[in-house]
Amino acid sequence: MSEGVVTAASGPVVEGSALPFACVDDEGRGTHEKVVKKQAIRCSLSRICGVCGETLTRPVAFVGTPDEALDGEFAFPPCHVACAREVAADPRQRLGHEQRPHRWVLVSTAGFDLVRPARRGEPVWFRPNSVLERETL
Repeated sequence: MSEGVVTAASGPVVEGSALPFACVDDEGRGTHEKVVKKQAIRCSLSRICGVCGETLTRPVAFVGTPDEALDGEFAFPPCHVACAREVAADPRQRLGHEQRPHRWVLVSTAGFDLVRPARRGEPVWFRPNSVLERETL
């Protein structure tokens, strides 16, 4: 991804909107309400964007609900700042949540940690290890 170029979600179109990379399973299917755990882990370990699937550059962005931003743990994997802005602007995107929140919060960071689940079947979480900027979208 070139700097300043937004590639955004380019997965299969569901409900009139392309699915983010992290919401698409191995068969090329998915929903806006569910982050595919395997993809989320891949985003973290390979440092790729949860929206476009391209290599991450710094700063890294997390986009989530106000509660996620307050708690410092996000359900949706890291992404490019530009991809986060574009996907948050799409009213059909839910980024792994059952319902779209009234507003999204974007947190940019230089690094993050993958929080693995305590029990099998539970989702992974992502924790920014420093907050560079916080913005309500």
